[in-house]
Amino acid sequence: MILEIVDPLTKLLGNWAQNISLGSIVFRIALAIFLSFIIGIERSARNHAAGVRTYILVTLGSSIAMMTNQYIFEVFDTGDTARLGAQVISGIGFLGAGTIMITSRSQIRGLTTAAGLWSSACVGLAVGIGFYTLAIIGTVMIFLVFTILQSLETNLKDMSKSFTIHIELNSSQDLKKLINYIRKTNIVIQRIEANPAYQESGLSVYTIYLYNKNKGFKNMRHIQILSDLRDLEYVNYVEEIS
Repeated sequence: MILEIVDPLTKLLGNWAQNISLGSIVFRIALAIFLSFIIGIERSARNHAAGVRTYILVTLGSSIAMMTNQYIFEVFDTGDTARLGAQVISGIGFLGAGTIMITSRSQIRGLTTAAGLWSSACVGLAVGIGFYTLAIIGTVMIFLVFTILQSLETNLKDMSKSFTIHIELNSSQDLKKLINYIRKTNIVIQRIEANPAYQESGLSVYTIYLYNKNKGFKNMRHIQILSDLRDLEYVNYVEEIS
């Protein structure tokens, strides 16, 4: 009765969708594949490391684990219905950690993908236990975070006061010129770190942490600041580090 109140979709589908049976197993596997496909196709379209197949496997695997847990509990009348699910939630961290890396330009990549895989596993757990309403709503929310909120996050970052840049100068002597230029724009240099990964490139490469003291219209977007830096004759390359 509690499950019927909590999950209206289960009530609509009937008891067969909640109990472990051939029909419910097929339904849950199909739903897990469909929902993970929705999440994964957006990642694949953006050429991320974890694409459709990865998300399907994560969601499908967690769903199977949850159904197995339910089967053990119902058939053998033993165990904890949440035990395997808890192991999935903690274990998926190893897969997520494998997608996170720090590039030679001190950029952290893969955090969103790792979080997406973890969320996808949670969707699979919801499907596996028959909590279909939550699984569907959760998938929609994850998809919206990946799509709509990405542009919002980009705009917010572009207007933030603090930001970090990776910059490549033609020589180490140009660093003083750069510092003087930045100070004239009323931007504070909080820290400068030399990047040893480019020692043999012939360039002088730095990671610079900045704070924009300008207000109002003078508070330029990061994209404009980077464009002005690129126009400097002694700057070989510059980009913002996320």
